Amino acid sequence: MKDKLFRFPFSFAAVIFAITVVSAALFGHVSLIEIPISVMNRIERGEVGDIFTAFMLVAVALVADNVRTARREEREARRQTEQREAERAEQLRVVHVTMRTVQDIVNNCLNQIQLLRLDAEGLVPEESLRLFDEAIRDTTTKLKELGNLEVFAEKQMAIGSGLEVSEPSRHV
Repeated sequence: MKDKLFRFPFSFAAVIFAITVVSAALFGHVSLIEIPISVMNRIERGEVGDIFTAFMLVAVALVADNVRTARREEREARRQTEQREAERAEQLRVVHVTMRTVQDIVNNCLNQIQLLRLDAEGLVPEESLRLFDEAIRDTTTKLKELGNLEVFAEKQMAIGSGLEVSEPSRHV
């Protein structure tokens, strides 16, 4: 209950003021319980003005509270949007860092495999060496693309969900 009072402080203050004004009119010269026309005639002009002013103040306070609440909700929505964008940017940064780490590990392995390829020259058919070079080039290209992705799309893979990466062009 206390939270609701503080949520609309202008309305609360205006209602208290209106009750005070009506009470003064009630205990002064006006019987609001019986409300016959003749009793209404006993209300002095100043009292009618006071009562009308008090209720107008309540109306203005309600409008002010509604505007204030709408602005607060708008600020909160904007803050939540900014927070989601910041979280998304952080997730993107983490994916980039992770992918660059994977890229470094795999590239180190590919460099070691290149040494094996050099040893295989002359012992393995040229077509096999060409396919081997193409596989290394495709792997390197895919890793670079993953490390530089700005928008992520998932795809189902045999081992679970993965990131969609375009197929590198084949060198013939």
